[in-house]
Amino acid sequence: MSSERRFRGGRLVTLAALALMAGGGAGCADLSRGDPSPIAADAADAGDAAASGDGPALSFATDVLPLLAPCATCHVAGGQAGDTSLLFTADATATYATVVRLVDTTAPAASRLLSKASGNGHGGGAIFLPGSSQYQTILTWIQQGAPP
Repeated sequence: MSSERRFRGGRLVTLAALALMAGGGAGCADLSRGDPSPIAADAADAGDAAASGDGPALSFATDVLPLLAPCATCHVAGGQAGDTSLLFTADATATYATVVRLVDTTAPAASRLLSKASGNGHGGGAIFLPGSSQYQTILTWIQQGAPP
């Protein structure tokens, strides 16, 4: 598979370019440690109508991967978080396989991906606060079954 992926608008963007566009290294840490965030569950419960998974179908490549671009600064081989279970590559399919292991479609708000992204046990701090549009997009994607 090509290291480039087609995103909304017809642009071809590599994962490395997305990381550069996102502005760097804020928010790097191990996504394989830490308990699910009670804050994340509360945020989902508070906005059940908005977080129901209804709405337009989301995809990893188009909607979620661009949001995770800042993570690719640290979560790469040789990077600050290169010894964690979450490693990004230039191959979106391989990255999807890694990311999807951190989601729980039976309890989306308790997914480790959202827990870490909201700062729970994440050495890089909060990337997306519960209730933010980015957090909500990832939560909705998980609720929709985390499709590629």
